Amino acid sequence: MHNKILLAAAISWAALPAGAVPFAPTDARAMAMGGTGVASAKTVHAVQFNPALLSSADESDDFGLLFPQMGGYFSDENDFIESADDFVEADFITSFNAAIDNISSPIDNIQTLITTIDSASSGNGNLAALSSATTQLATETTSLVTGSTQLSTATSDLTTGEFGLQSLSGKALRGGLGGGAGVAIPSKKFSFAISANNSTSFAGQLNVATSDLNTINAYPGALAAFAGVTNDYATAAAAVSGILTRIETAQATNDLAAIPGLGGELSTAQADLTTASSALNNFSYGGTSTPDDDSDGDFVIFEGGALASGAQDITLDSTVDIIAIAVTEIAISISREFTFGDRQVAIGITPKLQRIDAYDYTVKVEDETDTGDITDSGVDDTAFNLDIGASTRFGSIEQGTIGIVAKNLIGRDITTVNGRLIEIKPQLRAGVSYQAFGWINLAADLDLMENDPVAFEEPSQYFAAGLEADVFGFMQLRGGFRTNLAASDQEVISLGAGLSPFSLFHTDIGLYTNTSDPKKEVGLVFEFGVDW
Repeated sequence: MHNKILLAAAISWAALPAGAVPFAPTDARAMAMGGTGVASAKTVHAVQFNPALLSSADESDDFGLLFPQMGGYFSDENDFIESADDFVEADFITSFNAAIDNISSPIDNIQTLITTIDSASSGNGNLAALSSATTQLATETTSLVTGSTQLSTATSDLTTGEFGLQSLSGKALRGGLGGGAGVAIPSKKFSFAISANNSTSFAGQLNVATSDLNTINAYPGALAAFAGVTNDYATAAAAVSGILTRIETAQATNDLAAIPGLGGELSTAQADLTTASSALNNFSYGGTSTPDDDSDGDFVIFEGGALASGAQDITLDSTVDIIAIAVTEIAISISREFTFGDRQVAIGITPKLQRIDAYDYTVKVEDETDTGDITDSGVDDTAFNLDIGASTRFGSIEQGTIGIVAKNLIGRDITTVNGRLIEIKPQLRAGVSYQAFGWINLAADLDLMENDPVAFEEPSQYFAAGLEADVFGFMQLRGGFRTNLAASDQEVISLGAGLSPFSLFHTDIGLYTNTSDPKKEVGLVFEFGVDW
């Protein structure tokens, strides 16, 4: 059983971290600034956030190349890893197995003693053999009582204790990986970009079955019931032994008058012993033979007065769920500025070919699994989708930008092999940015609608704010903050830096983590590109 539970944890950790389909998961500059970008993304990064920004670029921006761009995030918001560590460290499974082993020997010995006692108590009986076996039976019964206490404690710790199986159930590990590349030619009259990117989110969750908990919890009750039947048999055997002793005494003292009465008592006691022997030899517990109700599951623990075959190797129904959603896009973005009254407004669109791969794999902790099994659980769908955005500048020298974008305008859904509905819904986000003193960039973004979860995560509606300090056009230092308005305790802070020597190329890195506990969410993004 120890290996089975560890297998469940191992599969969950191997699956590792699924979140909702990210808005733009792999932009290092944006991530370092809290995830902002709808009004602040530059050149080729505009494709991921707001294609209209291609036409809001500076006049000096002629070309942008991004390759590679890659990043990932990890979330253990329910402390599964800590719970699993506590579970393994407590080693409740070893205690449970030891408790089962400790009752196995007395149970086996009782089976041998039943044969001896039944034979020694028949007819006129064999008092010496019966007395010895009855004494040993009392010892084995005491061992059962002691083992029952140990088993009850071990069972409680394993199932419902502070660090037991229930503390692991339903806690998901989530995370994701992403990568992309692109090239852009920005212009106010007509901008063009082509890009390719992939965003993969995935999750693993251990689901401890109620039937497994019921089965494990049934062991103390099963042993108590067996001990009760054994005690009835021991009492009946002691009665036969006592009467035989009295008969032997009467014969030794030549008390012939007492012998007929004792003979009648012996017949009655032997009949009672036969009944107790039959009850013990036929004792079963579990399955359809459970004496109370269905709460103990259908796992047979005792059968024919002994531990059932497999009772020391429990068959578990608990499962591990693994879900992964990969969204791959090949996109062409175009934009230009239009004049509305006295204001220049950039409008951009991104038609894209979008492929969704969804894997929904459930495996029992009893079963072996391999990569091929997970691959076979996948379904995919490829279709056209569309992003559209707008932006405009404001301020005396147009140092500010306001932007809005709608992504994935064509809602899509895909049904997994296990019947789970995965939906790609439109996302709507607005942003504002402002450049102060020529070297400080401020930005803020807000989701204008709540985004539904895809797998085991919370719904999301983000507000983000960020700051960038450009040091002589050579180095950029960044920081930011993001909070989820649709869920609690999901605030993250971010930091990052960039190098852009002589504006020939740029290298950027971004790191973010949950403010209260890094285990809840941590991510890292890196990229390299060229901007001319």
